[in-house]
Amino acid sequence: MDTVGKNEKVIKEYIQNQLQEDKLADQMSMKEFIDPFTGEPVK
Repeated sequence: MDTVGKNEKVIKEYIQNQLQEDKLADQMSMKEFIDPFTGEPVK
């Protein structure tokens, strides 16, 4: 039974999904350091 190729494919898909989720999480958690409306630093 050859499981090496199957496992490799599953692992690649998992890593791709994790990278996409990480990017989304980073975008949602980005703190605004400059107020986009006033242009002043956020305290």
